[in-house]
Amino acid sequence: MLEPKQTLGWPSADVSKRGQHAVPEASRGAAAIGAGGAYLFWTLLAPAVDLRPKTTRVVASEPKVGASSFTLAHMVPGCTMERGYANRHIIGPERFGVSSPKECMGYCRQSQCNCWSWKDDGFCRTGKAEKCTYIASEDDDRWMYGSCNPEQRTPAPVKVAPMPVPGPLVPSPVAAKFVPRPSPAPVSKQGQGEGVMPSTASPTQLASTELKPGAETVLPDTSKADSSVCPVLLITHQRAGYLQRALQSIFEHRVRPETNPVIASQDGDNADVRSVLQKYEATGQLKFLQFSPKTFMPTGYQRLCAHYGWAFSQIFDVLGYEQAIVLEEDLEIASDFFSYFQATLPLLRSDSNLFCVSAWNDNGKPELAQNSTAIYRSDFFPGLGWMLLRSFWSEVKKKWPKEYWDDFLRRTDIRLERQCLRPEVSRTHTFGEKGVSRGQYYKAHLVSNHLNEKPVDWTSMNLSHVATPAAFDAFLTQQVNAAKKFRFDELEKVAQFDQPVAIRYDDKQWKRVAHHFGLMEDDKAGIRRGSYKGVLPFTWHQQPAYLVRDWPMV
Repeated sequence: MLEPKQTLGWPSADVSKRGQHAVPEASRGAAAIGAGGAYLFWTLLAPAVDLRPKTTRVVASEPKVGASSFTLAHMVPGCTMERGYANRHIIGPERFGVSSPKECMGYCRQSQCNCWSWKDDGFCRTGKAEKCTYIASEDDDRWMYGSCNPEQRTPAPVKVAPMPVPGPLVPSPVAAKFVPRPSPAPVSKQGQGEGVMPSTASPTQLASTELKPGAETVLPDTSKADSSVCPVLLITHQRAGYLQRALQSIFEHRVRPETNPVIASQDGDNADVRSVLQKYEATGQLKFLQFSPKTFMPTGYQRLCAHYGWAFSQIFDVLGYEQAIVLEEDLEIASDFFSYFQATLPLLRSDSNLFCVSAWNDNGKPELAQNSTAIYRSDFFPGLGWMLLRSFWSEVKKKWPKEYWDDFLRRTDIRLERQCLRPEVSRTHTFGEKGVSRGQYYKAHLVSNHLNEKPVDWTSMNLSHVATPAAFDAFLTQQVNAAKKFRFDELEKVAQFDQPVAIRYDDKQWKRVAHHFGLMEDDKAGIRRGSYKGVLPFTWHQQPAYLVRDWPMV
């Protein structure tokens, strides 16, 4: 085998004359007789052996070429080009349909990466590597790699051939130590359709307008950032019907595509799901990534957790967004969903005591949730349509668990006494009876959790009572102390409720209390769903009600 540093000008095997079957016996024999035997095997015997897959993906606009066909003329200034495989070293986005190593180098230079790797089937990965060095691969003659000096910027944007077929992302190695965090880029408003992702030299370097083979496109300027953009990250797997319903709901109620681009992250390669995503991508309404784990995960919970972690890394570390709204393929949204998040984003940014905003109330049945303008702080992480900041992801990513990502966020050492905002009436509704959880709680609670039907202009609402913990403590104390007070055991004597009530209980009564009102009985890390300092606000007999353990009663 050629040495790693032997570059540019090695003999190219005539692949048309190769046989159709590998000869593992010969390969083992070559290995047994040492380096000399290996050299003879690869230079004399290998041309008769086909070690490639039977089918490869090539760019339709160009004839198939091998990596060894490229010379110094195919290089970009400031980059090196060598024969070999460096893909495992690189943390960064992957693309497909990249026609030449020069095009791959162009993406690398534009994103200021320090290592690139390209294969003659159109694969390209660019990003950061501690060492951009050679790794042996059984199809070395198809690979190119090299380093680029990020300090040597080209004076003008690099022109590269476009990607004829927009391609998804596949994951970076989980064990890698270096994770790049490029700056976010502004959304281009010219020549792009609805919901296009911001222009970055990343997997999303995909114009929303149709790119014709053989045309040229200029890589965008990534020197400026728009911190107001809040993408919708839609997690999807293999429920195409659910996905279609979720996307219809999003696009029906989204009013600012430039502020809320949709980025779908597909786990696996389910053909029906991919077909739905491609349909919307063709109209410029979304872009999509693809998660393909390279290690076996025995449970769906583990795979889902890994997918979430990878998708967050793409959104925040690769694309550089400052915040994101997270949805799953089995959720539909209310008409004021985006207004709700627009109004609460400044609160999330300004208060370090908040780590998320959720559109979901776990106890959102119609008889328990009737005030469409009510919003509360909660010690419990609700999920099911929620917003987080990049700073929070940066804090937890090195601790990211192997399974049960939502319970991980509820742990006391992760939450650190911070809260989430949540509404009384949910702005999301789940129709996901089939899924990883196999319908847990679905028939008992989730299916009856109703979606808000009374739109609220949240941007005109006064939300000062939830802006800080002190403000909310004062608000909740006033509400509880102004209510008519009962002990839980006294409720049977109450004929009617004509004013707000505060109902005191102790912990040993909790399951009886929850069953009486139809609340979810479980807790996580000692926190009951929707509660704040042990107080659970809800509606009862069309009156505000507060379940209270002790605080803030006098």
